[in-house]
Amino acid sequence: MTHRPLTALRRTGGAVVLVAALAACGQDADATGDAAAAKFYEGENLDFVVPYDAGGGYDVYARAMAPYLGECLGAEVVVRNEPGAGSLLATNTTAKAGPDERRIQITNSVGTTSAQIAGADGVMFDMSEFSIIGRVATAPDTVAVATDGRLTSFQDMIDSEETVRFAATGPGSNEYIAASVLSAIYGFPIEVVTGFGGSGEARLAVIAGNADAHASTWDSVLGPVESGEVEAVVVASDEPVELLPDTPVVTDFVPESDEGKELLDDLVALETLGRGLVAPPGLPEDQLAELREGFECATSNEDLIQELDQQQRPIDVLTGDEYLELLESVLDTSPEFAAVLKDSF
Repeated sequence: MTHRPLTALRRTGGAVVLVAALAACGQDADATGDAAAAKFYEGENLDFVVPYDAGGGYDVYARAMAPYLGECLGAEVVVRNEPGAGSLLATNTTAKAGPDERRIQITNSVGTTSAQIAGADGVMFDMSEFSIIGRVATAPDTVAVATDGRLTSFQDMIDSEETVRFAATGPGSNEYIAASVLSAIYGFPIEVVTGFGGSGEARLAVIAGNADAHASTWDSVLGPVESGEVEAVVVASDEPVELLPDTPVVTDFVPESDEGKELLDDLVALETLGRGLVAPPGLPEDQLAELREGFECATSNEDLIQELDQQQRPIDVLTGDEYLELLESVLDTSPEFAAVLKDSF
Protein backbone atom coordinates (compact mmCIF):
# COMPACT_ATOMS: atom_id res chain seq x y z
CA MET A 1 0.00 0.00 0.00
CA THR A 2 1.07 3.60 -0.46
CA HIS A 3 1.62 5.57 2.73
CA ARG A 4 1.19 9.29 2.91
CA PRO A 5 4.40 11.12 3.82
CA LEU A 6 4.36 12.07 7.48
CA THR A 7 6.77 14.96 7.26
CA ALA A 8 4.09 17.43 6.29
CA LEU A 9 1.75 16.15 8.98
CA ARG A 10 4.02 16.74 11.95
CA ARG A 11 4.98 19.62 14.16
CA THR A 12 8.27 19.34 16.00
CA GLY A 13 9.88 21.27 18.81
CA GLY A 14 6.70 21.83 20.80
CA ALA A 15 3.81 24.17 20.22
CA VAL A 16 4.01 26.82 17.56
CA VAL A 17 2.69 30.30 18.28
CA LEU A 18 -0.34 30.72 16.08
CA VAL A 19 -1.00 34.41 15.60
CA ALA A 20 -4.29 33.86 13.85
CA ALA A 21 -5.56 31.64 16.64
CA LEU A 22 -4.59 34.15 19.31
CA ALA A 23 -6.32 36.87 17.40
CA ALA A 24 -9.41 34.72 17.04
CA CYS A 25 -9.50 34.11 20.81
CA GLY A 26 -9.76 37.82 21.44
CA GLN A 27 -12.15 38.81 18.68
CA ASP A 28 -15.41 40.53 19.52
CA ALA A 29 -18.58 39.62 17.72
CA ASP A 30 -18.89 41.46 14.45
CA ALA A 31 -21.94 43.15 13.05
CA THR A 32 -23.04 40.10 11.07
CA GLY A 33 -23.44 38.04 14.22
CA ASP A 34 -21.30 35.20 12.83
CA ALA A 35 -18.73 35.43 15.63
CA ALA A 36 -21.45 35.69 18.24
CA ALA A 37 -23.06 32.54 16.88
CA ALA A 38 -19.75 30.71 17.33
CA LYS A 39 -19.63 31.38 21.08
CA PHE A 40 -21.30 28.12 22.03
CA TYR A 41 -18.96 27.51 24.98
CA GLU A 42 -18.61 31.03 26.35
CA GLY A 43 -19.99 31.31 29.87
CA GLU A 44 -20.71 27.56 30.01
CA ASN A 45 -19.20 24.52 31.73
CA LEU A 46 -17.13 22.28 29.45
CA ASP A 47 -16.30 18.74 30.59
CA PHE A 48 -12.71 17.75 29.79
CA VAL A 49 -12.72 13.94 30.02
CA VAL A 50 -9.67 11.86 30.87
CA PRO A 51 -10.26 8.15 30.11
CA TYR A 52 -8.00 7.00 32.96
CA ASP A 53 -7.66 7.46 36.70
CA ALA A 54 -6.17 10.68 38.06
CA GLY A 55 -2.41 11.02 38.27
CA GLY A 56 -1.21 9.61 34.94
CA GLY A 57 0.20 11.39 31.92
CA TYR A 58 -3.16 12.01 30.27
CA ASP A 59 -4.50 13.48 33.50
CA VAL A 60 -1.45 15.73 33.85
CA TYR A 61 -1.95 17.19 30.37
CA ALA A 62 -5.68 17.74 30.89
CA ARG A 63 -5.35 19.45 34.26
CA ALA A 64 -2.53 21.66 33.03
CA MET A 65 -4.44 22.67 29.90
CA ALA A 66 -7.87 23.18 31.49
CA PRO A 67 -7.45 26.71 32.90
CA TYR A 68 -5.76 28.01 29.74
CA LEU A 69 -8.40 26.44 27.52
CA GLY A 70 -11.09 27.91 29.77
CA GLU A 71 -9.59 31.37 29.46
CA CYS A 72 -9.39 31.13 25.69
CA LEU A 73 -12.98 29.88 25.36
CA GLY A 74 -14.45 32.03 28.13
CA ALA A 75 -15.71 28.78 29.68
CA GLU A 76 -15.34 26.87 32.93
CA VAL A 77 -13.39 23.75 31.93
CA VAL A 78 -13.90 20.88 34.39
CA VAL A 79 -11.62 17.82 34.24
CA ARG A 80 -13.49 14.55 34.76
CA ASN A 81 -11.85 11.12 35.05
CA GLU A 82 -13.83 8.29 33.42
CA PRO A 83 -11.56 5.22 33.60
CA GLY A 84 -12.47 1.80 32.30
CA ALA A 85 -11.75 -0.83 29.63
CA GLY A 86 -8.37 0.63 28.74
CA SER A 87 -9.92 4.02 27.80
CA LEU A 88 -12.65 2.45 25.62
CA LEU A 89 -15.42 3.22 28.12
CA ALA A 90 -14.97 6.99 28.00
CA THR A 91 -14.27 6.96 24.27
CA ASN A 92 -17.51 5.08 23.60
CA THR A 93 -19.38 7.60 25.75
CA THR A 94 -17.90 10.50 23.80
CA ALA A 95 -18.81 8.78 20.53
CA LYS A 96 -22.45 8.52 21.66
CA ALA A 97 -22.66 12.08 23.01
CA GLY A 98 -24.74 14.54 21.06
CA PRO A 99 -23.25 17.58 19.34
CA ASP A 100 -25.08 19.79 21.84
CA GLU A 101 -23.20 18.25 24.78
CA ARG A 102 -20.30 20.34 26.02
CA ARG A 103 -17.76 17.52 26.25
CA ILE A 104 -14.23 17.02 24.97
CA GLN A 105 -11.83 14.14 25.60
CA ILE A 106 -8.11 13.55 25.55
CA THR A 107 -7.50 10.25 23.79
CA ASN A 108 -4.93 7.50 23.79
CA SER A 109 -5.10 7.59 20.01
CA VAL A 110 -2.52 4.83 19.58
CA GLY A 111 -4.60 2.44 21.66
CA THR A 112 -8.06 3.42 20.41
CA THR A 113 -7.03 3.44 16.75
CA SER A 114 -5.33 0.06 17.16
CA ALA A 115 -8.48 -1.31 18.76
CA GLN A 116 -10.59 -0.03 15.86
CA ILE A 117 -8.26 -1.47 13.21
CA ALA A 118 -8.19 -4.80 15.05
CA GLY A 119 -11.97 -4.92 15.39
CA ALA A 120 -11.54 -5.43 19.12
CA ASP A 121 -14.46 -6.23 21.39
CA GLY A 122 -15.96 -3.15 23.03
CA VAL A 123 -15.16 -0.70 20.24
CA MET A 124 -18.29 1.33 19.46
CA PHE A 125 -16.68 4.27 17.69
CA ASP A 126 -14.93 5.31 14.51
CA MET A 127 -11.98 7.54 15.31
CA SER A 128 -12.34 9.45 12.04
CA GLU A 129 -15.94 10.39 12.88
CA PHE A 130 -15.07 12.31 16.03
CA SER A 131 -14.95 16.08 15.80
CA ILE A 132 -11.16 16.34 15.74
CA ILE A 133 -9.68 19.25 17.69
CA GLY A 134 -5.99 18.39 17.42
CA ARG A 135 -3.04 16.52 18.84
CA VAL A 136 -1.74 17.60 22.23
CA ALA A 137 1.54 15.69 22.25
CA THR A 138 3.33 12.70 20.81
CA ALA A 139 4.10 9.84 23.17
CA PRO A 140 5.98 7.12 21.27
CA ASP A 141 6.39 3.87 23.12
CA THR A 142 9.86 3.21 24.46
CA VAL A 143 11.26 -0.20 25.30
CA ALA A 144 13.12 -0.42 28.59
CA VAL A 145 15.18 -3.24 30.09
CA ALA A 146 16.72 -3.74 33.53
CA THR A 147 20.10 -2.09 33.89
CA ASP A 148 21.56 -5.43 35.04
CA GLY A 149 19.47 -7.66 32.75
CA ARG A 150 20.63 -10.08 30.08
CA LEU A 151 19.64 -7.66 27.28
CA THR A 152 21.61 -4.44 27.10
CA SER A 153 20.48 -3.04 23.74
CA PHE A 154 17.72 -3.35 21.19
CA GLN A 155 20.16 -5.12 18.88
CA ASP A 156 20.56 -7.75 21.63
CA MET A 157 16.80 -8.18 21.51
CA ILE A 158 16.72 -8.50 17.72
CA ASP A 159 19.54 -11.08 17.81
CA SER A 160 18.09 -13.06 20.72
CA GLU A 161 17.46 -16.74 20.07
CA GLU A 162 15.88 -17.04 23.51
CA THR A 163 12.30 -15.86 23.98
CA VAL A 164 12.15 -12.23 25.04
CA ARG A 165 9.63 -11.85 27.87
CA PHE A 166 7.72 -8.57 27.77
CA ALA A 167 5.63 -7.40 30.71
CA ALA A 168 2.23 -5.83 29.95
CA THR A 169 -1.00 -5.02 31.73
CA GLY A 170 -3.03 -7.08 29.27
CA PRO A 171 -3.97 -7.71 25.63
CA GLY A 172 -4.89 -4.54 23.78
CA SER A 173 -2.66 -2.33 25.90
CA ASN A 174 -0.06 -0.13 24.23
CA GLU A 175 2.59 -2.29 25.92
CA TYR A 176 1.23 -5.47 24.38
CA ILE A 177 0.79 -3.86 20.95
CA ALA A 178 4.35 -2.48 20.87
CA ALA A 179 5.86 -5.82 21.88
CA SER A 180 3.83 -7.76 19.29
CA VAL A 181 4.55 -5.39 16.43
CA LEU A 182 8.28 -5.16 17.15
CA SER A 183 8.49 -8.95 17.23
CA ALA A 184 6.68 -9.16 13.88
CA ILE A 185 8.96 -6.54 12.33
CA TYR A 186 12.30 -7.99 13.44
CA GLY A 187 11.45 -11.65 13.88
CA PHE A 188 12.63 -12.23 17.44
CA PRO A 189 10.58 -14.60 19.64
CA ILE A 190 8.49 -13.10 22.43
CA GLU A 191 6.24 -14.05 25.31
CA VAL A 192 4.02 -11.34 26.78
CA VAL A 193 3.44 -11.75 30.50
CA THR A 194 0.19 -10.05 31.50
CA GLY A 195 -1.94 -9.42 34.57
CA PHE A 196 -0.11 -6.44 36.05
CA GLY A 197 -2.24 -3.73 37.63
CA GLY A 198 -0.53 -0.92 35.77
CA SER A 199 2.59 0.12 33.89
CA GLY A 200 4.43 0.69 37.16
CA GLU A 201 3.87 -2.90 38.26
CA ALA A 202 4.90 -4.20 34.84
CA ARG A 203 8.11 -2.20 35.00
CA LEU A 204 8.85 -3.55 38.49
CA ALA A 205 8.67 -7.06 37.05
CA VAL A 206 11.47 -6.12 34.67
CA ILE A 207 13.53 -4.57 37.44
CA ALA A 208 13.05 -7.70 39.56
CA GLY A 209 14.16 -9.94 36.68
CA ASN A 210 10.76 -11.56 36.17
CA ALA A 211 10.56 -10.17 32.63
CA ASP A 212 13.12 -8.93 30.12
CA ALA A 213 11.48 -5.78 28.79
CA HIS A 214 8.58 -3.38 29.05
CA ALA A 215 7.25 -0.84 26.54
CA SER A 216 5.47 2.34 27.61
CA THR A 217 5.32 6.00 26.62
CA TRP A 218 8.67 7.72 26.74
CA ASP A 219 7.56 10.19 29.42
CA SER A 220 6.58 7.28 31.67
CA VAL A 221 10.01 5.68 31.16
CA LEU A 222 11.96 8.88 31.78
CA GLY A 223 11.86 8.85 35.60
CA PRO A 224 13.01 5.23 35.99
CA VAL A 225 15.74 5.85 33.41
CA GLU A 226 17.00 8.91 35.28
CA SER A 227 16.97 6.97 38.57
CA GLY A 228 19.00 4.16 37.01
CA GLU A 229 16.34 1.48 37.52
CA VAL A 230 15.97 0.73 33.81
CA GLU A 231 17.68 1.54 30.54
CA ALA A 232 15.75 2.72 27.49
CA VAL A 233 16.94 0.76 24.45
CA VAL A 234 14.70 2.02 21.62
CA VAL A 235 11.97 4.57 20.89
CA ALA A 236 9.21 3.54 18.46
CA SER A 237 9.65 6.64 16.34
CA ASP A 238 11.67 8.01 13.46
CA GLU A 239 12.55 11.13 15.47
CA PRO A 240 14.63 11.10 18.67
CA VAL A 241 13.17 12.14 22.00
CA GLU A 242 14.94 15.25 23.25
CA LEU A 243 14.95 14.09 26.87
CA LEU A 244 16.30 10.64 25.91
CA PRO A 245 19.11 11.78 23.60
CA ASP A 246 21.15 8.59 23.90
CA THR A 247 18.28 6.25 23.03
CA PRO A 248 18.16 5.11 19.39
CA VAL A 249 14.96 5.29 17.37
CA VAL A 250 13.41 2.20 15.83
CA THR A 251 14.14 3.33 12.28
CA ASP A 252 17.86 3.04 13.07
CA PHE A 253 17.35 -0.73 12.84
CA VAL A 254 16.52 -1.84 9.29
CA PRO A 255 14.35 -4.99 9.12
CA GLU A 256 15.61 -7.82 6.92
CA SER A 257 12.33 -8.44 5.08
CA ASP A 258 10.26 -6.14 2.88
CA GLU A 259 7.21 -6.97 4.95
CA GLY A 260 9.12 -5.97 8.07
CA LYS A 261 9.99 -2.63 6.50
CA GLU A 262 6.32 -1.98 5.66
CA LEU A 263 5.26 -2.93 9.17
CA LEU A 264 7.88 -0.56 10.55
CA ASP A 265 6.42 2.32 8.53
CA ASP A 266 2.96 1.44 9.85
CA LEU A 267 4.18 1.34 13.44
CA VAL A 268 5.89 4.73 13.20
CA ALA A 269 2.74 6.26 11.70
CA LEU A 270 0.59 4.76 14.46
CA GLU A 271 2.90 6.01 17.21
CA THR A 272 2.78 9.53 15.75
CA LEU A 273 -0.89 9.79 16.72
CA GLY A 274 0.05 10.37 20.35
CA ARG A 275 -2.44 12.10 22.64
CA GLY A 276 -5.36 13.59 20.74
CA LEU A 277 -8.19 15.91 21.68
CA VAL A 278 -11.64 15.18 20.31
CA ALA A 279 -15.28 16.19 20.73
CA PRO A 280 -18.45 14.20 19.96
CA PRO A 281 -19.18 13.45 16.30
CA GLY A 282 -21.21 15.84 14.23
CA LEU A 283 -20.36 19.17 15.82
CA PRO A 284 -21.54 22.12 13.72
CA GLU A 285 -18.68 23.86 11.94
CA ASP A 286 -18.86 26.97 14.12
CA GLN A 287 -18.67 24.94 17.35
CA LEU A 288 -15.72 22.90 16.11
CA ALA A 289 -13.97 26.06 14.90
CA GLU A 290 -14.45 27.60 18.33
CA LEU A 291 -12.89 24.56 20.03
CA ARG A 292 -9.99 24.46 17.60
CA GLU A 293 -9.28 28.17 18.05
CA GLY A 294 -9.43 27.75 21.83
CA PHE A 295 -7.09 24.76 21.66
CA GLU A 296 -4.57 26.59 19.48
CA CYS A 297 -4.82 29.64 21.72
CA ALA A 298 -4.22 27.58 24.88
CA THR A 299 -1.38 25.44 23.53
CA SER A 300 0.38 28.56 22.22
CA ASN A 301 0.49 30.06 25.71
CA GLU A 302 4.10 30.26 26.86
CA ASP A 303 3.09 29.79 30.50
CA LEU A 304 1.42 26.47 29.70
CA ILE A 305 4.35 25.35 27.56
CA GLN A 306 6.77 26.17 30.37
CA GLU A 307 4.55 24.51 33.00
CA LEU A 308 4.40 21.27 31.06
CA ASP A 309 8.09 21.40 30.17
CA GLN A 310 8.88 21.60 33.89
CA GLN A 311 6.85 18.42 34.36
CA GLN A 312 8.74 16.84 31.44
CA ARG A 313 5.50 16.66 29.45
CA PRO A 314 6.19 18.75 26.34
CA ILE A 315 3.50 19.83 23.91
CA ASP A 316 3.73 18.79 20.26
CA VAL A 317 0.68 20.24 18.54
CA LEU A 318 -0.89 19.08 15.32
CA THR A 319 -3.96 21.09 14.37
CA GLY A 320 -7.37 19.69 13.54
CA ASP A 321 -7.39 19.04 9.79
CA GLU A 322 -3.75 17.93 9.78
CA TYR A 323 -4.42 15.54 12.64
CA LEU A 324 -7.52 14.16 10.93
CA GLU A 325 -5.47 13.53 7.77
CA LEU A 326 -2.85 11.65 9.78
CA LEU A 327 -5.52 9.65 11.58
CA GLU A 328 -7.22 8.65 8.35
CA SER A 329 -3.90 7.57 6.84
CA VAL A 330 -3.25 5.29 9.83
CA LEU A 331 -6.75 3.80 9.66
CA ASP A 332 -6.12 3.03 5.98
CA THR A 333 -3.39 0.58 6.92
CA SER A 334 -2.14 -2.61 5.31
CA PRO A 335 -3.88 -5.96 5.92
CA GLU A 336 -0.59 -7.29 7.31
CA PHE A 337 -0.39 -4.58 9.97
CA ALA A 338 -4.08 -5.01 10.80
CA ALA A 339 -3.46 -8.73 11.33
CA VAL A 340 -0.58 -8.04 13.75
CA LEU A 341 -2.73 -5.60 15.68
CA LYS A 342 -5.57 -8.11 15.83
CA ASP A 343 -3.21 -10.64 17.39
CA SER A 344 -2.49 -8.09 20.15
CA PHE A 345 -6.07 -8.12 21.44
